[in-house]
Amino acid sequence: MRILLLAGLSALAAGCPSNLEEQSHVSKLRVLAVRADPPELVISPDAGVPATTLTALAVEPSDASVSVAFALCTEITSAPTPTLPCPGNAGIELPPAGPDSARLDLSDPRIVDFALQSQLDGGAFDAGSGLQEALDQGVSLLVGFTARAGANSLDGFATITLRSGARGPADVNPPAFALEIGDGGGVVAPKAVVHLQPVVPDDPAKTYGFSFFSTAGSISSLRSTNRTATGQLAPTWVEWTAPAAAQADPVRFWVVLRDGRGGVSWTDSSVEVR
Repeated sequence: MRILLLAGLSALAAGCPSNLEEQSHVSKLRVLAVRADPPELVISPDAGVPATTLTALAVEPSDASVSVAFALCTEITSAPTPTLPCPGNAGIELPPAGPDSARLDLSDPRIVDFALQSQLDGGAFDAGSGLQEALDQGVSLLVGFTARAGANSLDGFATITLRSGARGPADVNPPAFALEIGDGGGVVAPKAVVHLQPVVPDDPAKTYGFSFFSTAGSISSLRSTNRTATGQLAPTWVEWTAPAAAQADPVRFWVVLRDGRGGVSWTDSSVEVR
């Protein structure tokens, strides 16, 4: 099965780190998250070859127009360097689905041809019993992206899980949510310390992780979670300290929610500091 051949390469790419910044202050072009819809590619005999739409949360404080190009990486590597040309000659360019989105369809003839050629070359695509076991566990496809805003550009990587249906249907992305900043009035005094509280539909069965970003001020912690490592419920807010002086422009915020299975959602908000 051709789709199984593709999985051999992705197994070697599992666990690849990205070159995204892990800091809460947004002062330049950033890609804060990449969402796939659906979040997993699940191979099902009755459903055909899976596909997904990739969307980047690409932000630029000046509000310059941002575009993002995606590619499925073809170079077998366990730790891609920031200079890996994917998009480029180490990637299969994915067709755009919008200025910040692209479609990853594993029935794309270019992807199928690549998988076949790799098998003919005696490479990683050996459809043996070990491959089916790996698919049952889930393997990772490496996707590269390039974000552009004016003369600025940023390269990075994301992964999406390809697996069999042994663990059930594909995950779904978390629901839409809001961010409550302080008392919700939309205005914060200079130097004030307020809570940034994600407001997510209550589901005690879910474990969510949150990442917080802003264009000004300081955030006490980049991340929070609704459940501790021992399973106890935990507060999800973090503290934000407003800048020391009034701001001419509103301070912008982004919060990314992840469910630990590839599901991603995000929200944005802003306040005036005066």
